[in-house]
Amino acid sequence: MFDGSISRMRRARSIAYVFAAILAASLVWHQHAAPRPADQPALFHPDPQHISNRLYRALHVRTASDGKQFGFDALDPLLWSETNYLLEGKSHQQAIALADEFLRTHAERQITDPLKRAILQRDLWAVLDWADQPDQPDLPYQPQRRELISWLAPIVRSLALSPQELATLPDTYSRALQLHEFPPDYDSASPNRAFLPPDLFDPHGPWVCLSPPPPDLAAPGHDSSFTARSVFLVFARLPGGRDATLVYFKRLAEMKIPLFVRMKDPNWPQPMDVWNPQVPQFPVGTEFALVRKLLLPDRDGHLHVTSIVESVQIRRYTDIPHVDPMASRDVNLAQHFQSPSEIELSRTLLFSQSHSGLRGVTAADDPFLIFPAMSNGSDEVDDRRMRAHPFSPFLNCTGCHIGPGIQSMMSFSFRGNASEGPVLSPRLAETKPSDEVEKVMQWAQTQQKWKDLLQSWSVSSPN
Repeated sequence: MFDGSISRMRRARSIAYVFAAILAASLVWHQHAAPRPADQPALFHPDPQHISNRLYRALHVRTASDGKQFGFDALDPLLWSETNYLLEGKSHQQAIALADEFLRTHAERQITDPLKRAILQRDLWAVLDWADQPDQPDLPYQPQRRELISWLAPIVRSLALSPQELATLPDTYSRALQLHEFPPDYDSASPNRAFLPPDLFDPHGPWVCLSPPPPDLAAPGHDSSFTARSVFLVFARLPGGRDATLVYFKRLAEMKIPLFVRMKDPNWPQPMDVWNPQVPQFPVGTEFALVRKLLLPDRDGHLHVTSIVESVQIRRYTDIPHVDPMASRDVNLAQHFQSPSEIELSRTLLFSQSHSGLRGVTAADDPFLIFPAMSNGSDEVDDRRMRAHPFSPFLNCTGCHIGPGIQSMMSFSFRGNASEGPVLSPRLAETKPSDEVEKVMQWAQTQQKWKDLLQSWSVSSPN
């Protein structure tokens, strides 16, 4: 039932558009350079040399050819489909040896803080998930991938919490609001400064959680990039508030014109399917938010949504330009009418006990693209060309979400393929965040990656 939700989104078309945008803009995702080993704090155990800390560093910290290290507090591991790290040579041998030591010493028993156990489980599962690529059986190092999975899976299971413990994990979003860590609104004087709306989750507030009818997902490209590990929620807010937002999306749902029309460019031999300029636009000042929340399995292998918000990305539209439909997908154009901002989880802040754990992304952050659905798979740590010229990490949003106004909202615009005939409006309507979470979790548990995890749990450790 749920396998069709991604295909109906015409992922091939979406990825083709976005990948072209990535190449054109040299688009990357942000991550901090890692502190040197002597300066790296102990995350999961007070002893920096505890096996939990050493295993985490071996899996997550990457060293570039110039000696610079990355990834210590990165939201996701710096691993791509073409990465050889952890699959060959010393890095593979070290990962297996450290995993063996963790299992032999029952190191999970020495990590008593449920929050630290949960985050370590999350981080090791992310590496296991990267190694397991059931849709790409021709990737190299298949024996090494299976070996790494066989050692990490029992650790991931040993760290699992009970349902009751998972329910007590902190609400990082609410905590950040309580501590007034971020301004509540967009500031035109600092357009990329991170802000956190206090009413984002208010069911009667100005923000509306949006989703298509089941089984389709609101953000399938994001959900499929982190299958079963995260759930993504889409929110919209028009300047007129909740009623205006609901009226606008109802108008889109009921319109009877196609999203795409065929036009002829005198400089191009064939007619092209382009965005229909008659599709109603939202006004300047509209904002969209993408919220990522952490999913984790309990000790019995049942999936749970936690209260930990991993990231919040907000795009504010400062202009809705009228452009030639033939040129509406210009990457450079998009940079001038959207102001993106982002907040993401930091382990060091989360474990400090005096902070929510969320940090604002800044233009100084060192960028990497860690988004499997939109990456070409090249290892960006090894490929120095990806880091040869500094640029803003905020290009990630405007480089993918291109096109004026509603055209750049992928949850809406990428639900049709013009080559398959007339495309009428897809339906996006108000939903409850809990309903979208349940829909994503049901879909995730039909996916092969989730099934592979449960199967690996049932196998004894390699010891």
